[in-house]
Order: sequence, then structure tokens, then C-alpha cells
Amino acid sequence: MTDIATAQARPNARSIANREKIYQAAMDLFRDRVLDAVTMQDIADQAGMSRASVFNHFHNKIALLGEFFERFTVEALEMAGASSATGFRGRLVSLFGPLGTIAHRNKPIIAQIASLAMGHGPLAELESELDNDLVRYFLDVIADAKQANEIRHDLDDNFLAHMLLGLLTVTAHDWVNSGQKTRLDEDLIARFDVLIAGVGN
Repeated sequence: MTDIATAQARPNARSIANREKIYQAAMDLFRDRVLDAVTMQDIADQAGMSRASVFNHFHNKIALLGEFFERFTVEALEMAGASSATGFRGRLVSLFGPLGTIAHRNKPIIAQIASLAMGHGPLAELESELDNDLVRYFLDVIADAKQANEIRHDLDDNFLAHMLLGLLTVTAHDWVNSGQKTRLDEDLIARFDVLIAGVGN
């Protein structure tokens, strides 16, 4: 690729700033209203931009929710990765803390994502990609835990990682379905403590 083509393909600072402005405007609206009550024109008005500009960055509202879903997961994983926590339980809790904190700041958005990501919903493909990121984190935690002799060595790493993912997903959906009245991180820790007791040495 030529230097000119590379420069054209790379978003400029203004484009990045406009995309972020649109994203933040949409999230403000999604925190106050259900998805169906927000239009792309509403988002444009909130961002102080034209409707065409919004469509240049996000082709629909689902794409905006998908962006949140991805940022949410990546931020939680980055915070967990940067944590000084050690041990099997400690490293799991270092993920649940950020997940809980971000989820509680954005309850209405999380509830909408939950209804769109499960099974064959419009966010299911993205959910699958992000699940792979979570599985990789769990596999790393499991490997360290086995090396430290914290958990049973006869357990299949991949099976256990997917079990952890399944428990995380079910707990998050139960939290949404029960009205988000509890703290998600505390719900996760309570359920994972039962699982940890079963796999520990």
C-alpha cells in the first residue's frame, strides 16, 4: 500500500473525535430510553451532527450497542490483566470487579445488550468473538492455578475455561432478568466460590 493510500485508510483525528462524540451521545440516550425509543436522528441531534454523519460511523443502533459491548469486555479484561491479584480466586475476582463496576454504571445498556446477544440475536456473533477473549483469559488463569497446585491437574483446561465462561454468562443474564437489584460482581463471586470449591485441591 502506498503512503497516500495508507494515509487515506487511516482515520484522522477529526473522524475519531466525531465517532467518539456520536458514541457518547448514543450511550447517554440508551441510558435513559429503551432502544426502540431512540432514533438515529435523536443520536445525531444529541451529538450536534447531521444524520448522515452518524451513518458514516455507525450503520445502525445495534452497531452502537456492539461498540459498547466490545469496549465493556475489553476494558474489564485489561483491568484484570493489569491487576496485581494472584491465585486462582484472586485473578477471577480481579475480572469480576471491573465487570460489576462497568455494569452498574450502565444498567439499562447492559439489559438491552443481554436481550440482543443471547443465542441467535443480532449481537450473537460479536458475543462469540468476545467470549473467545474471555476464554483465553480463563485459560491463562487455569494454567497458573495448576502450576501453583491450586486446582486439580486432571481437569481439562478448555472444558474448565468454557465452564467458567458459561457460569459468568448465566449469572449476568440472571442479574438482568432479576431486575439488576444486586451487585453483579458479588453475584459472580458467590457463584464462582461454589465452583472453585469443587475444582480446588
